[in-house]
Formats: sequence, structure tokens, C-alpha cells
Amino acid sequence: MFKFGSSARALSRVPFSHRRRCFAVDSGPQTINQKELDAWIAEPKQFTLSDTLHAERLSDLFITIPSRDGTRSAYHEPRKGQKLPPGFEIAFFHFRTPESQLRTDGTDGEFCPPNPFSRRMWASGKMSWDTNNPLLIGEKTTATWTVDSVQKKGFDAGKPMLFVNKKIDFTMVGKSTPSLVEERMHVYLPDAQVQSRVSREVKNLPSSSDFSFTYVPSLTTLFRFSAIMWNAHHIHLDKDYAIQHEGYPERLVHGPLTSLMLLEAVMHHAPASVIRTFEYRARNPLIVGRANTIHGKYNSDKSIQLWCVDEDGVPVSTASKAPASTAGKAPAKTEGSKAAKKTASKSKPTAGVDGEKKKRKKARKETYSSYIYKVLRQVHPDTGISNKAMAILNSFVNDIFERIATEASKLATYSKKSTISSREIQTSVRLILPGELAKHAISEGTKSVTKFSAGAK
Repeated sequence: MFKFGSSARALSRVPFSHRRRCFAVDSGPQTINQKELDAWIAEPKQFTLSDTLHAERLSDLFITIPSRDGTRSAYHEPRKGQKLPPGFEIAFFHFRTPESQLRTDGTDGEFCPPNPFSRRMWASGKMSWDTNNPLLIGEKTTATWTVDSVQKKGFDAGKPMLFVNKKIDFTMVGKSTPSLVEERMHVYLPDAQVQSRVSREVKNLPSSSDFSFTYVPSLTTLFRFSAIMWNAHHIHLDKDYAIQHEGYPERLVHGPLTSLMLLEAVMHHAPASVIRTFEYRARNPLIVGRANTIHGKYNSDKSIQLWCVDEDGVPVSTASKAPASTAGKAPAKTEGSKAAKKTASKSKPTAGVDGEKKKRKKARKETYSSYIYKVLRQVHPDTGISNKAMAILNSFVNDIFERIATEASKLATYSKKSTISSREIQTSVRLILPGELAKHAISEGTKSVTKFSAGAK
């Protein structure tokens, strides 16, 4: 169930008579008023919403998606003061539009171009995070929307489309700079007769991936996600509308749900990842009830290429770059990362065979320990950590990695220590894991340290 809570009252409201609306017109010959359209494009458009990043509403989204609902790994309840996971701002900042003000396809009309452009599709987006100033759960935040650009396409060919890029700055109350800058590109189309649809070809996808995540978006998934987003778009809820008005065989999965799952595939594979920028693009529609698989491939520049394919192998969505520092496993341990390192080595200028071999050997020796150190510094930049503590921490499985690091940081702070030691790590394990399991984990971690220390000599 969608929880309104006090955040619904926190949303700033603008009289609906002051908002531009657009409604679907009858299908058939339609006339575009170029003067009216050009005036709309030239008109400055801005809107600000205020909301509180309540953990209760965030938990609704956690339970809705398969990467967080507890079926693939342990369920972790979102708590006040924690960092908002990448992409989860989608659960907040929604236009509270009365049903009578919605367009005939069920969408709201904010920033909507004039008729006949009454149909909307989510096309692409971009996110940039300030990792030193993250959004925090429980904090009151403002989202300032502006229309960054409007592009006309297909007008000369008789297939007019408007690409409207909306920029959103998410800023916590009391902060002077945004924690997240997001762009959402929507395509607006005239209402028209149903046409046959052909899947678009997507080229230059990798032939293999370093990790993947498969799930089936169900009708329940679509209903819950629509409720959380305050989204009444019929294409996600009404089968007859999807078939008769849009020409699809079934209801479609939300574009922002797929983009969120692209991010979640990274976080599920490496929970302590720090993602700084993310760009995605919808390629083909994803049909409800069909399995889809998200693939990830590490690039040599430390970015990750992501793509999603349906059960027929048709690419649904891509993310050309999602720069991140991944944690939990060092890249040197994955086949994809080995290939990336080989490529990077080949691109370096050669300066003697013997000298090059020595440099490569030294770099490999330093990479493992320096990598773990870098990861921990990104998770907790204000707290130091010993080499032994880092090695123990890295031996644990991904789904408890960040919980242990967080608890250890709290213990070090409480003890007024500037460095996390192995004692804090072991105490954190005992607090998080039940008795015998904690003993086993600490024992295995100690063995890992001994093995690592012996191999580093």
C-alpha cells in the first residue's frame, strides 16, 4: 500500500489554473499550430516541489523491487540518516494532480507542450551525484524542475516528435548546492492511429558480461511502482489501452523502473559501489510478465557498461557509462576485469621488456591492498582503517559488507579512535551475526588475513 504520511502535506502546491495542461484530441488529421508551439518552447518553465525522504515510503519501494525485497539477499530496512541509494529519489517529489486534471492517457500535464502532442514516453536520462554531499533518508529536500531544452524531430517527414529534457536539482534544506542533478528526457507524440511496431536494433553491445541480474516484472510490480510514483499512465495498468491505443501486446514496464534496476544490478553485485554519474536510454519496450536480464561489463576506465535484454534477447535499455568504484570484490578477481587490465597495459608506451615486466609485477602487487583501502575510504572517508582490518573486511560476502563497515565506524567513533582496528571489525561481526556464525566468520577472516599476508611477502 502507498503510504502518504506527512510528506504529502509537505509538497508545495500551485493553483491548477496556473498549470499548463494538455489533453488528447480525437485521432485523425491533426494540425500543429507552429506559432503556439514556438511560443511554448520559448516560455521559461520552472517548478519546485518539497518533500521529506521518509524511510516508510522508501521501504515501499524496497519491497517492490526484487533486488531489495529480501528474496535475493537479506532485507535491510531503510533508516533515517542513511544515504539514499542511487536512483531512489524516484519515490518522492510527485505532482499531486487531481484525476480531473490528468490527460486522457492518465499522465499529468506538467511541462506538457500544446495539442496535439498529448502522448508521452520516457526516453532517456542522466544523473550526477555529489558523493561528498549525499541525500540522506529522513531529510527535507527540494526538487527544482526546469525545462533545459526542447528538440523538434520528424516534422518534415510527417512524424512530428518533441524531445523535452527536464532538469531537476535535488537539494537538502540547509544546503547551498544540490546533492543530485538529474535529467529526464520525455518524448511527446500526437495522438494517432495504432501502427505496427518493429524492434529497434542496438549495435556494439559486449559479447559477454561480468555480472547479470534476471527478474520478471509482474502485474503486481507495475501496480505497486505506479502507486509509489503517483503515476496513473494507462499503458502500465490498462491492457486494453496498451493494445488498442498504443499497439503493444500487453502492458509496458515503466522506463524509470528499468533504469532503477540497471543501477540496482550494480549495487546487488557490489553493494559498496560509489556511483558518480549514470546515463541511460530506452531502446525497446519491455512487456510485463516477461523475464529480462541486466548485464554489466567493466571497462578499462573503471566505468561499467550496462544493458538489459528481454527473454527473446531484444535489448530493452542501455547505460553507456556508469562510473563507479565497486567494492566487495577486487576487480582483479573477475575475468572481465582481467581483460580490461590487459587492454590498459597494451595501450601504454613500451620502454624495455625487462623494465615493463617489473613495473607490471609491482603494479599487480600493490593493486589488491590499495584497492581495498580506496573502497573503504569511499564508504567512510573520515575514518582510517588498518591493513589487517581491511583484509578481514574484504573476506566477508557482499550483502553484509557495508553493515559491518558502518557498525565498525560507529564503534571507532564512540571510542574516540581515528582508525578502525581488527577489534572493531570483530565486534561488529558479533553484533550483526548470530553466535556460532560470528565465530566462524571471524575464524575464516583471520585465515584470509594470514593467507594474504603470506602471499604478499
